[in-house]
Amino acid sequence: MHIEKIKYFIDLVQCRNFTETAKLNYVSQTTISQQVASLEKAFGVKLIDRNQLPIEPTQAGWVFYREANILLKQYNHMKEKMAQFQYDQRHVLNIEYSTLTDIQGVLQFIPSFKHKHPNIKLALNKVSLKDVATFLEKGLYDLAISVNSEFYGKENIATYTLYSGKYCAVVSRNHPLFHNETLTKAELYQHPLIMLNSNAIGNSYDLMIQHAVEDGYQPHIVRTVEDVETELFHIVTDNVIGFLPDNYLLNYPKEDLRLIAIQDTHHIYQIQIGYLKENTNPALKPFIQAIHHWFSQ
Repeated sequence: MHIEKIKYFIDLVQCRNFTETAKLNYVSQTTISQQVASLEKAFGVKLIDRNQLPIEPTQAGWVFYREANILLKQYNHMKEKMAQFQYDQRHVLNIEYSTLTDIQGVLQFIPSFKHKHPNIKLALNKVSLKDVATFLEKGLYDLAISVNSEFYGKENIATYTLYSGKYCAVVSRNHPLFHNETLTKAELYQHPLIMLNSNAIGNSYDLMIQHAVEDGYQPHIVRTVEDVETELFHIVTDNVIGFLPDNYLLNYPKEDLRLIAIQDTHHIYQIQIGYLKENTNPALKPFIQAIHHWFSQ
């Protein structure tokens, strides 16, 4: 199976349109259609529901999409490893993260590390939160910077905490709680809520529900979405309450949108680095030692 077919299918799921996928890959629409059809023939299942517009993967198509993403990343990872033997004898440390909030503290540390370790090349890669632990366990990345929920129950992953914080409520100026300095749990949970769905944030979704129950309430979630931008849109337009980390940098004016602290809540989190205990990359140990020293000062 050619790796191009895998990429075409991934792009098609993301574009939801044969024409746009063809433009993205500089091939004809017929080529995309034929390559996807050949995948369906090879596996004996329908991967795309062509009767819907925009097109929608079938149940089997979604499974194939998730596995294809991993396979394509592994292929690109292998290409990078091989390229190092040709062009670059430095050790490469591949780091994954899911949001700017995760890495903003580490960014201050990186210039100092690069100055002391010029033989180590750092490669930063953004991935979906739900994929952080999976990609780490499959060896696609050497190090992950993420919320601690993604490392729960992963005994093969070692962690180190960089930052501890709380989730805040996010409300728009038209919401009745907008002018509150803080929120009680009773005030929070009497209003409809919006959250990122489990497809976007993985274990963190179930953990947020668990924290609400530990607060003594069953959350009234009226909508779930795929990304923060869509979440903020509905917070503004639908007057629902969302959740964001206390160190999140809002791009909205303070008079339009606010983060409000929640009193005595279980909605807490940690930003951690995680790495496989069996990882033998020689660049990993000096990075871990340096970051321990940096954050312990």
